[in-house]
Amino acid sequence: MSEEEPPPLDRGRILAALERHEVRYVLVGGLAAQAYGALRVTKDLDLCPQWSDRNLQLLASALRELDGRYKNVADHLRLPPDARLIAGQEIGSWRTSGGDVDVLNGIPRQRTPRRVARYEQLLEDSAVLAIDGREIPVASLDAIIRSKEIADRPKDRDALPELRDLRERRRELEPPDLGLER
Repeated sequence: MSEEEPPPLDRGRILAALERHEVRYVLVGGLAAQAYGALRVTKDLDLCPQWSDRNLQLLASALRELDGRYKNVADHLRLPPDARLIAGQEIGSWRTSGGDVDVLNGIPRQRTPRRVARYEQLLEDSAVLAIDGREIPVASLDAIIRSKEIADRPKDRDALPELRDLRERRRELEPPDLGLER
């Protein structure tokens, strides 16, 4: 695998490996936005796993199945996925045969340093959406928007109008809450 050009994103292959290894995670980032209807193309898969020793071991196994290698080091080091290496990174970028995978220990929820929504908070507000025939927990659209507002990179700013429009359209489709029990 070349460091210059990642393999095309094969999200079905990556999601299948995560499922086989029973990794607990919430999908975040561009693919999560696509699950809500965003049209912006993404070149990687971003996920926020449950940050436990056992789950990070399962994640490392899934990444090894995908021939994963840590991206942020010289190619000759070729660091394979390892739970300790994953745990030591706030954001770890992995090059796999199914495309690039970013593993985040949380997504920004406030502008102050270290204020992130971790797996547990993301899961609580997530929606379970169908992606490639799989039921996947996806961070809420509000959480995705908030993280992009806080990250404030050009690509995040470019994505925000579409995401805000999607949120507004979803709200228009929701029935009003009349406070009645069902």
